[in-house]
Amino acid sequence: MGMEHGNALNEILKHLAEDIRLFIELSLQESDASWDEWLDLVRKNVSVRCWERKDCHNISCPARNNYKERCWLVAGTMCGGKVQGEFALKYKSCTQCDVYVESVFGDPATEIYEHVLTLVHSFRTTQARLKTLATRDPLTGLYNRNYFNEIILNEIERTKRYGNSFSVVMLDIDNFKWINDNYGHIFGDKLLKDCAGILTDCVRAADILVRYGGDEFVIIIPEGERNKCTEVIQRLDSRIGEWNLRYANPDYSLSISSGCASYEQGREIMAVLKEADERMYLAKKAS
Repeated sequence: MGMEHGNALNEILKHLAEDIRLFIELSLQESDASWDEWLDLVRKNVSVRCWERKDCHNISCPARNNYKERCWLVAGTMCGGKVQGEFALKYKSCTQCDVYVESVFGDPATEIYEHVLTLVHSFRTTQARLKTLATRDPLTGLYNRNYFNEIILNEIERTKRYGNSFSVVMLDIDNFKWINDNYGHIFGDKLLKDCAGILTDCVRAADILVRYGGDEFVIIIPEGERNKCTEVIQRLDSRIGEWNLRYANPDYSLSISSGCASYEQGREIMAVLKEADERMYLAKKAS
């Protein structure tokens, strides 16, 4: 009996080591697809489900009718009618739930796998949060300059590989220093967020929108011809006009200056950015 138990445990540890090795390999890809692939390979359906056990009829709860995900790993569950937010904040209360106890502590093999799955989920959640902090501007939610520096290299490589081009649009809020000096930084921050929302509505899904710094934004238009830049700017002018109808006053109305340049093989990206920047300032002087 002792030998059989030892062999069973060795088999569990062998599978566990393989699953962890696979997770490490897939996690290096840093993609949602790799994470989902690992989960599909290692997870088993949970036989005890909170929404069934507790006869829950809250259709707004993301765990309801979910046959694969563990409810204690799902953010935004609504246990007791109260929203349970991030995984790290809800884990303690979830592990004290009878559903968790029955699901995890059925046998040693299940317990080991469930603990590892929870640990990996924690790593994944932390990784996603750190990536957001590294690549997103906290005020506007747009990509930041760190992300721009990474993604622009990808666009350059794609251009070299396929022989196409991409366009860069630089945009700047007119008289932003005057706005901060006369209306205060709280209003200035709100204006930056409003502009980020307007720009988000004006770009296509394939375009990359970045808060480049201060009141300056950049749009990368993949495989972009100059007329694509014009289309974006026309949509932007229309949306700014709508904003001014609602929020402008006799002392101030919103305007944004822009300039566009194209990257083609053989050009230096800094020369492209400089060209777009110079055209933006020419547009600012002409307005």
